[in-house]
Amino acid sequence: MFALLRPLLTAFSLSSRPMRTLNSPVMSAVTSAPTVAELAAAVAGTPTGRRLLDEEVARNRGEGAPHSDARLRLFGKSESDVRVTLYRDTAAWCPYCQKVWLLLEEKQVPYKITKINMRSYGDKPAEYLRKVPNGLLPALEIDGKFMTDSIPIMLTIDAAFADHGPRMVPAAGSADRAAADGLLRLERELFRDWCSLTFQPGTGLFGSNKKAFEDTLRKVDSALGGTPGPWFLGGEAPSLVDLQYVSHVERMVASLAYWKGMRLRDATEYPHLCAWLDAFEARPSYLATKSDMYTHVMDIPPQYGPGYGIGEADPYAKAITGKDGSWDLPLRVLEPSFQYSLDPTPAALAALGEEAARHEAAFELLSNFDAIAAFAARATGQPGAKRFQAPLADPYAVSDPAALPPVSGALRHVADALLRGTEAVEAAAAAELGSSSARAKGLVQCLEYLRERIGVPRDMSAPAAVALRAHINWAIRMVK
Repeated sequence: MFALLRPLLTAFSLSSRPMRTLNSPVMSAVTSAPTVAELAAAVAGTPTGRRLLDEEVARNRGEGAPHSDARLRLFGKSESDVRVTLYRDTAAWCPYCQKVWLLLEEKQVPYKITKINMRSYGDKPAEYLRKVPNGLLPALEIDGKFMTDSIPIMLTIDAAFADHGPRMVPAAGSADRAAADGLLRLERELFRDWCSLTFQPGTGLFGSNKKAFEDTLRKVDSALGGTPGPWFLGGEAPSLVDLQYVSHVERMVASLAYWKGMRLRDATEYPHLCAWLDAFEARPSYLATKSDMYTHVMDIPPQYGPGYGIGEADPYAKAITGKDGSWDLPLRVLEPSFQYSLDPTPAALAALGEEAARHEAAFELLSNFDAIAAFAARATGQPGAKRFQAPLADPYAVSDPAALPPVSGALRHVADALLRGTEAVEAAAAAELGSSSARAKGLVQCLEYLRERIGVPRDMSAPAAVALRAHINWAIRMVK
């Protein structure tokens, strides 16, 4: 997994804390940028800020739109009606957690959420290990009983809450059940072919691994084209089959572009697959769980093993990691050609516009400013005594106190630029950041450390994440 801000999120969350106006040591750094309190008030007064604050109020009641920060989902019921607790990963990335999360949202089953680190990113609480000794995720507690393994969990929820939302599993003995069984076997074939291609050098002898994957994906595309509407079994809503597929297809889109130079969202080659992904992206439940490509390619190796790149993939790999200028200003994240159209911004997010992306990024940065600045200052601090498999994870690292004032000043300029535009703040930011030669190397390290650990959907939406990364790069260039 990615070890982005969620291993740090054992310490803080970019989006789960209230805005602060405390006169803390970090905030009192000498800088020409507005104070955090002033910036927080400014973002709260924007349409996006008001929307996000309203969503947070609803979320705290267990209502409103699905969100990675939610701890309680009621769907109009009372808390006494909750029979289910979902234990999912803190990073909001685990594909097996994602499909259970999606099923609960689609069926609107009231549930609570407890977040647990995946093994690669940090320690699991002793209390959780007492309940689930092997530490597996996801886990479900239903009526006081624990279970693990995503497919049995989904089957159990669908049966126990047959009167909630759409049925996810066709009746035993029905033609749809036979079709579902066959499609689930095909999904395992696709997964095996993806692993053989992604986690081995090259593309196989004479391209055999690539060909096998493409042949299987065409079978999947054909199956999607065999029913009315976008879903595998037809109907108005996704079934368990769709949920089983989408969590890994989403990761295939990113990983095969990054390591093998392949474009899966190609309507010429895979028209039904593209329509199916578009249909998922029109659903709030899926948008709340969907990662961006960068998060995926950072998170996959700690969980599945290293991917093996090929030279033809270099342009895509540079785009996904922002090395081709896609994380620079002016923002292009909402343009259809962004990152070669490998995974276009979902229409619902694109419709909000660039300003909304910038203001969301500012909102999340300011919502937990002190902890985020301290997190960035880990880059020049002390590494944690205990390390974990994910390269970006270091939950026990210690921040560098000397780095806090310059980091705070730089991030306040970043927030100001996100709110007012770089032209309005360029002169003041350049004068301050450009004069920091004595501390330039360490400040750049801290800003890069933060930039590389912004995760989607855990911290913010994909357009907001690109906006924040791009504005951090803007600040870095002025320091250099």
